[in-house]
Amino acid sequence: MEAEKTLSIDQATIGGKYSTKSRCPLAMDAKEKPKYILGLKGNALVTALTEFVIDCGIFLTDAFWSLYVLALDATITDLGLLSLVTGLLPALFIAPAGLLGDRVSRKKVVVYGGILSGIGPILNAFAPSWLFLVPGALLSSINPIIRPARQALMADDISPEERGKAFSTVFTLMMLPDTFMPPLAGLILDQTGLAPGMRYLLITSGTVRISMALIRQRLIKERKNTSAAKNSRPRSYRGVFYDMARPLTSIGSLRVMLVGSVMASFSMGLMMRLQSVYAVGVLGLTNTEWGLILSGVGIVRVATRIPLGSLSDRWGRRRSILINYFLQPPTVVAFALSRDLVALFISLAARIVAFNFGGAAWEAMIVDVTPAEIRGAAYGVMGTFEMGAQSSAPLLGGFLWETLAPEWVFYIAALGRTCAAATLFKYLREPERRQE
Repeated sequence: MEAEKTLSIDQATIGGKYSTKSRCPLAMDAKEKPKYILGLKGNALVTALTEFVIDCGIFLTDAFWSLYVLALDATITDLGLLSLVTGLLPALFIAPAGLLGDRVSRKKVVVYGGILSGIGPILNAFAPSWLFLVPGALLSSINPIIRPARQALMADDISPEERGKAFSTVFTLMMLPDTFMPPLAGLILDQTGLAPGMRYLLITSGTVRISMALIRQRLIKERKNTSAAKNSRPRSYRGVFYDMARPLTSIGSLRVMLVGSVMASFSMGLMMRLQSVYAVGVLGLTNTEWGLILSGVGIVRVATRIPLGSLSDRWGRRRSILINYFLQPPTVVAFALSRDLVALFISLAARIVAFNFGGAAWEAMIVDVTPAEIRGAAYGVMGTFEMGAQSSAPLLGGFLWETLAPEWVFYIAALGRTCAAATLFKYLREPERRQE
């Protein structure tokens, strides 16, 4: 009797655990394991593909933006001032936008910000002089403001084991238009004239941004992983600032990365808007030739991005980042010493190869050390300082250009990048464990 009772209990237990109505853990894991495409799925895949289309429009105009500003009666100093105003003011909103995405809705920040940023290029197309570019440029700069929310959206749907490969895939898609849009734009501008052609291209770019924002509104799914942030809403402005700074106050690796990235951003800001002016205005290249150089560099970028970026998953984040930072300064000096099309191409291509060693590792390391619920705030606070440094640098770049020589802009930029590399070499450490 007792044996029959025991047997019936055991049978009931076995039936409850392994009946056909329930699944064993192995079957459940096999069925519910998410499917990734090169480390991406869901929102990450949608965001990456729509960003590719947006960047097709951006690369139509970005390489020739400085020449367009100068064509509207601006000087090199005016160009630096415009970069300062239209970069420094939006920098103040990057951290709040990241926090807003964590607390309210990352999807809304990305969609509504994308629509507003698309209006900017359309306004710039109708500017009669460079001063009238300010409103449109401010709206266009909303695109980097929404970057923290966009990056956090993607990070949620990226395989933790393949973050280096995943971010390499994302950046490859984003940079792919760089292989064919600049020469197309250069050909159009040489045929139509710089200012008239840029007006058509700016309208195209703005229209594309707005269209992709509407597609994101339809396809992106809001994740429920920010509940911890939502349940701890601050009750004062002091609380808001505390939450924006929380990633830096609580994560030492982010503080080190911030110092290095601010130095690098300032050094890059010195020269980025002046590269096209140097190539076309000083060395005498045509718009088509400059576009062809950028196209060739874009092909190198795409061909090496995933192979080199994936190495960070095996080599470690720190090693990949340091390779990037230490190889950048010589390539910047080489650009300043170039005197023809081939030399310019080699210097820029070498810089891209160096960047591809560490670009994906940098993004992956931010995700590795930052909990999911504050990733938007982390991207936001770092973006604020980076954009502030990069936006203020062109004023110094314009001063060096007009008082010393154009080459000195690039020499000082290389020096700044070297300081950043030394700082990261001394203080940056590989994370002991990686966040999910």
